[in-house]
Amino acid sequence: MPTRSSLVARCGATLLLVMFAAACSSGAANSPAGAQGSSLAAGATATPAGQAQSQQGGAGTVDDGLGHPVNVCTLLPVATVASVTGGPFSVAKEADLLSYKQYVCNYTSADGTSELTVMVEAMNAAIGYDAGVKAAGASDKQISGLGDKANSSLLGLDALFGNVRITVTNLQSDAAAETLIRTLQPKL
Repeated sequence: MPTRSSLVARCGATLLLVMFAAACSSGAANSPAGAQGSSLAAGATATPAGQAQSQQGGAGTVDDGLGHPVNVCTLLPVATVASVTGGPFSVAKEADLLSYKQYVCNYTSADGTSELTVMVEAMNAAIGYDAGVKAAGASDKQISGLGDKANSSLLGLDALFGNVRITVTNLQSDAAAETLIRTLQPKL
């Protein structure tokens, strides 16, 4: 039986391949959107939810579910994550991939022994969701009543809302992961 770590690594590699292929086929790799700046630093102020921020090359297109960047660490503070999960989380660090419109926050304990990741994907999210389901294989379990479709597996909890995908990984409790997703989604 594959370990959770090996499944997460395999899913990550599959997701990157799918996103690379999608970016190449849509021309995004050659556009200004593929060359956006670095991510927001932890603690940086993001545009408030609901307010669009100007971006070149595709904000608001069919492939973009949001039309503006997101700072997950600001929208889902570490204190909220610790409270919902009961985990020892005290550090939140943004790890965005702007060219793929992936907005990521890594939550860790002060000693680095516990880690939880929350990702919002706003480009080709349905493709990423389907790749995640495929990578999960036999461990995939459909979740009803969360977004358009959602699943839980050894990889984490994954929910699709239109063309926006929210994923919570490295959390054993589906109930806590679902609460985090339900808390974050309306703020997008």
